[in-house]
Order: sequence, then C-alpha cells, then structure tokens
Amino acid sequence: MRKLFISCILAIAAVTADGAPPAWVGVNAPRPEITQEMEMESQTEIVVRDGAIYLWVAKPTTVKIFSILGQLISSENLQPGLHRLRLTSRGIYILQAGSVTRRVTL
Repeated sequence: MRKLFISCILAIAAVTADGAPPAWVGVNAPRPEITQEMEMESQTEIVVRDGAIYLWVAKPTTVKIFSILGQLISSENLQPGLHRLRLTSRGIYILQAGSVTRRVTL
C-alpha cells in the first residue's frame, strides 16, 4: 500500500513539475483519411503517434486532458483543423473533446 501511495505521489509530481500546462499546436497537414461512415459518426478524430496526441476537430471544440487520477492537465478551446499536443510524461490520460471522451496511452 505504501509503494502504491508513493507511486501516485511521484506520478502527480511528474505531471505538475513543468509548471506551465502543455499547449496544443496547430499542424499544417491535411485531414486524416476517414470513411463516409466515420464522417457521419464523429466530427473529432484522435490519433496517438510519435509520443504526441493529434486531434482533428471539425468545429470549435473545448478540449480537456486529465491525468488518470483525474487531475486537469490542460483545457483549451480549439478552432477547426488538426492540432498536436506533446506531453512531457508518459502515461495514461483521459482526453475529452466536446462530447467525445477517450483514454490515451503515451
């Protein structure tokens, strides 16, 4: 139990050590290839690649990133397009983009 507690404290410290929250960066790239069926289902696409989260949104969307412990890491309003977020710590995160919620592992 003590080891678990210490691990949780270290995880929180690693996430908050930078001081400034991570920021989404706009990426000049075409929209990811999706099918017509996907177009109807979702206006948001999430891809994890090269240690970064790529997010494509079709309309202005509020995006929040939480640690697995529920701590808010980042909250931003994104304009339509492709955006990238690099997090300094590897781990499991919860990404909430509008009405879409996904678990993301880096």
